[in-house]
Amino acid sequence: HRDLHSFPTRRSSDLINDLEIKNLNAQIWKYVGDTILEIVTKGSQSLSQRIVNRVVQWSLENRVQLNSEKCRELRISFTKNAPEFDPIYINGKELEVAQSVKLLGVTISHNLPWNAHLMDTVKKAAKRLHFLVLLKRANLLSRDLVLLYTTCIISVLTYAVPVFHYALPKYLNAELERIQKRALTIIYPGMAYNDALESAGISTIITYNEVICNKMFDSVLKDKNNRLHKLLPPLNNPSYSLRHNRQFLLPKWKTNHFKNTFILSLSIMF
Repeated sequence: HRDLHSFPTRRSSDLINDLEIKNLNAQIWKYVGDTILEIVTKGSQSLSQRIVNRVVQWSLENRVQLNSEKCRELRISFTKNAPEFDPIYINGKELEVAQSVKLLGVTISHNLPWNAHLMDTVKKAAKRLHFLVLLKRANLLSRDLVLLYTTCIISVLTYAVPVFHYALPKYLNAELERIQKRALTIIYPGMAYNDALESAGISTIITYNEVICNKMFDSVLKDKNNRLHKLLPPLNNPSYSLRHNRQFLLPKWKTNHFKNTFILSLSIMF
């Protein structure tokens, strides 16, 4: 994949609705910093420079100045020997090949681990724990501290969780849980974690994330107009009855990256 990220265009009301890239095997992702994606299959040539040239031409036609300083390229490949690509130029300046980019608050790394995103999330949530400390010192009631935590901190820990939840290793899940343990230690000092969860009326982070993912998958499954509905595997219609018939005809997977995606992970469970 060659991800041409952050092409600055017009305001969100206009964006790049009239930008067409035909016969260049590219996709336009709107409302995420104006990102253009090209999939380069094995043995084929990249057309990224031609795609960029079309964007530059569109910018000139629409009197928009394309800032090459804010444009970056992200290359995603899982092959042992990453393919070599020619650099991409905008107005004679070579684009930076980034190791990671942020799309709508989610950090995407070049080989798709979630360490960078989770570390950013943990740091952001940890900073907000200071407010709990200050309010605890001000003798705010525990129930109000719990309300603050569930509205201002847990929302950070669980942001965009369906994107990465099933791909997280145990140690990264433990990092998220550690923040919640620190928060409940502030709210209920000296109380065991499980007792604090019960007093606060909340669940563990892992359980909370699974509930979010299940609700979202259920909405995708029921709503045919949902943008993710077309990604569902075909329904399974077995000619015989088993105790546990699968709801979907599952595709074969060769990598854990594919298996641990949101759609496939929950399709396996259903």
